[in-house]
Amino acid sequence: MRLLPLAATVVVGLATAAVAQPAAPAPAPLVPSPFDAALAALLARPGGLTADQAAARAVAASPAVRRKVAETASARAGRDDVTFAFVPHTTLTAGYTRLSDVELPELAPGFSFPVVLDSFHLGAQVAIPVTDLFLRLPPLGRATELGIVAAERGQRGAELTAAVDARVAYYEWVRAELQVVVAERLLVQVSANLGQIEALAEVNRVSRADVLRLQAQLAQVELAQAQVGQLAALRGEQLRIAIGAGADEPLAIGEDIRAVGPDAELVGAAELTRAALARRPELETLMAARAAVAQQRKAAGVERLPRLSLFAQAVYDNPNQRIIPAQDAFSFTWAAGAQLSWSLNDYLDHGPDDARWDAQLRALDADRAGLELGVRIQVTAARQAVVLADRAYAATRRGLAAAEESHRVRQELLAAERGTALELIDADTELTRARIAAIDALIDRRIARVRLAHVSGSE
Repeated sequence: MRLLPLAATVVVGLATAAVAQPAAPAPAPLVPSPFDAALAALLARPGGLTADQAAARAVAASPAVRRKVAETASARAGRDDVTFAFVPHTTLTAGYTRLSDVELPELAPGFSFPVVLDSFHLGAQVAIPVTDLFLRLPPLGRATELGIVAAERGQRGAELTAAVDARVAYYEWVRAELQVVVAERLLVQVSANLGQIEALAEVNRVSRADVLRLQAQLAQVELAQAQVGQLAALRGEQLRIAIGAGADEPLAIGEDIRAVGPDAELVGAAELTRAALARRPELETLMAARAAVAQQRKAAGVERLPRLSLFAQAVYDNPNQRIIPAQDAFSFTWAAGAQLSWSLNDYLDHGPDDARWDAQLRALDADRAGLELGVRIQVTAARQAVVLADRAYAATRRGLAAAEESHRVRQELLAAERGTALELIDADTELTRARIAAIDALIDRRIARVRLAHVSGSE
């Protein structure tokens, strides 16, 4: 939540009170609250957390990133499947069979084939799918490599998303912590203002209605302080979850958001869009996925062609079936040849498969076109946010300088008995309001540039 509406209400109420009371000697001037000292104590603390550190920890703690890492490992394992597919199909067999006894007719008196009841087998067979090796496996290998690229780009995209979300969570937490300081300072200020107004009311310098109005505003400030305290606790818990911090780990702000260095020149939306379309990992993922599907379709097209295979077989059997008559001894024989096969069913089934591959390619093309349109919108919106944030920052800087000078002048006028306490209170409130706006502008400016860097692909 923001404290600007509440500060504006305080300003209006105090301005009304200032009109209602005549100029008169006032109590001692209110000492300005040590706002800058409170900010200095909260920001850039030694050993504190910075946005870069939060981003790095979020990448390591993100479940989405861990899932993408697992998907990348799975894609890389598919490379081994293709590699092993190039190895000829080799089969080794061994066996023993006990045969039942049979009576064989005599070929001549006293002569018949011997009957061997114990059969032993040792064999080896090698098959080389020539068609697959030269036509099917190469596109499958390229599809696997492209799948790995898509998985790696998806992992990179998840890492960048986790990092930018952590940076935004970090700055929102900083904003909430600073709002707590502002609320505390505002509560002290309004309480002191109420004491002065009550003192003026005792001598009939202001009306009782002005006192009651300021009391109501004090209650609003107390409620606002409780609300920003809860918001700061929520933002802190969100940051802990994002970076994987434990509940007992202390969080301190290690970055001074007040430090504003020279920013890189903001280029045009068209140039940023071109850079984003060339660098965004989401687009690279879709392009790699489409190329992988195209290669898979090419490999599947081999199913329509006749398949050529070479084979070789060696056996060492007892008895060997090729030895006639059968002998109760191990014999070695071999065989080699080629086989050409073609299936009508495989040819017919490829028609619907081809339509499915085309549908997948069209779907990926549509996803890419939609993503490109989305990138253009994101870049334009992010760039406009940076422009507005820069203008707001410049405006709040001028407003803060004017509020500080107005407060200084009011102090001098009150010291010279030419001003009133209510006028100084009014200046105090305006200064607090200007400080709130300046803090918000600093945070918004950093968040806007973080998001622009993300959508443009530079981070």
